[in-house]
Amino acid sequence: MMPERHDPLVDTEQILVVPRPLLLPSQGLQGFHPGGVDAYAGRILRHGEFRPRAAVEEDPTLKQIIPYLIIRHGERIFLFQRSGKGGESRLHGRVSIGVGGHIVREDTAGADDLLRAGLSRELTEELIIAGSWTARPVGVLNDDETPVGRVHFGVVYVVETARPDVRVREEDRLSGRLAGAEEVLAARPGMEGWSQLILDAADPFAL
Repeated sequence: MMPERHDPLVDTEQILVVPRPLLLPSQGLQGFHPGGVDAYAGRILRHGEFRPRAAVEEDPTLKQIIPYLIIRHGERIFLFQRSGKGGESRLHGRVSIGVGGHIVREDTAGADDLLRAGLSRELTEELIIAGSWTARPVGVLNDDETPVGRVHFGVVYVVETARPDVRVREEDRLSGRLAGAEEVLAARPGMEGWSQLILDAADPFAL
């Protein structure tokens, strides 16, 4: 799920960004690309900097780094759906196979791995997971064909949960459930852009 925008409560946050030419190849990058995460993670570590969120929201010369998490238990993936509440009206009612959020300075203080710290923050902020979980990077995601996508860059992770007891934390804003492959594919027409790009390029159950 792409991050919401124009939320006045978070516009003063310092979020992790990387200048576009220092992150992306000169020929550009479009869609979801499995693998190759280490090279991008290295660039994020070397060139990343924290900037006020309000100052970078509309700046396509900077890419806001988003850990994007696909939650999986066995042969099922957690399907998210936004309610009519939230800061980005274009995303209301949309379905997603992942959840993502900005990497915030205050949540990563002292962390050696900013991406890992960011994904842990996003996971505990959005979900309640009973039991253990493991996360591994599976690819990167960039969409320069939409206004929201032009200012974000996703590092995609699969989060495997030991138990099926997964639920959203803020039920007035999100709903969700574990779903099998047939249900996930059937939901594609109503999905957000990043989820569609992943499904177009790979089988999320095989990542």
